[in-house]
Amino acid sequence: MQLTDTLLTIACALIGLAVGLIYGLLPKKNDRLTDSQQRWTQVLSLIGVGLVVILILLGRDLASWVTIGGMILGLLIGMIPPLNRAALKVWPWLRPRTDNQGQKRR
Repeated sequence: MQLTDTLLTIACALIGLAVGLIYGLLPKKNDRLTDSQQRWTQVLSLIGVGLVVILILLGRDLASWVTIGGMILGLLIGMIPPLNRAALKVWPWLRPRTDNQGQKRR
């Protein structure tokens, strides 16, 4: 394995880990997501799936599998309750919608 292949695999693993971690830290119910979180979940989905598809089309099988594994690992890490609570204190953007946020006027 060449140095460029190794660096590509490591970079894709880190991107996959970050995408999965953000998904793991976000609220699990769609009605608890804020408008900003809903927009970013779509962007993150596009980044994650797009990266894996591009890697497959380029024939980088190891990097694509490592990216998928990184996403799954990040998701599982983000769902650990003590880590999730700590992240919600540090990053207020990850907090779920409260009842009075985002309700449309009638």
